Amino acid sequence: MYTLEGITEEQLEAFVDTLQEEPKQEAAPFPGYEYPLACRELRSTDAQHLFRVMKRSAKHLKGYIGWAKYAPSWDYKTVQQFVNDHVNDVFPRFHLIFTIGKVVVGFGSLAPMSDPRSVQVALWTALGHERRGIGKWIVTVLEWYAFHVYGFDKVYYQHDATNRKSGKLPPALGYRFDHSFDDEVHAMQESGLWYSWVKDRPEGLPPGFIDTGHMGLWHKHTFPWKCLI
Repeated sequence: MYTLEGITEEQLEAFVDTLQEEPKQEAAPFPGYEYPLACRELRSTDAQHLFRVMKRSAKHLKGYIGWAKYAPSWDYKTVQQFVNDHVNDVFPRFHLIFTIGKVVVGFGSLAPMSDPRSVQVALWTALGHERRGIGKWIVTVLEWYAFHVYGFDKVYYQHDATNRKSGKLPPALGYRFDHSFDDEVHAMQESGLWYSWVKDRPEGLPPGFIDTGHMGLWHKHTFPWKCLI
């Protein structure tokens, strides 16, 4: 079962199994909500859903996310350009919007690494929906795409050393610490020292996109949720 702090290890493991077989029933409401946590790929029409969420969440995100320090002054046209840029990103960049009912609660991305067989996850959770386990789900879904659909060998999770909230996620989700590195400061509270965590591709998975050049049969999976926007 879910816990108030998030989700159990058993629930995370069951998530991947659920995506690989026909679900026997619809997903249950996410704890504390009336609807399940759902997601889908970002669309160019999503500026209408992200406009208020991004501007409202900017204050609590601006410490460690570069765009957030500018978002309070953005108009609708700027948000639309932000969405268009992400929709038109080049592989391996990939973006998902996360919702509960008709409310946007988070955003998740895959981003390139120097090693072409590795990819990293990035995410943010909307204001008012933090510390409820949503971040764990975002990372888990991104991992599924990275390993099962694209076939990457490693998934990385990276965060500024001073971002303690973000730093709690990778060890809780089975990542191991890999290395630290210095990077340019983009957000208001960043120190420039970053920690990098890694998870290896599970054994026994069939080849993914980076080996076969096609997406296989992943699109035939029936997800146990329905995105309402």
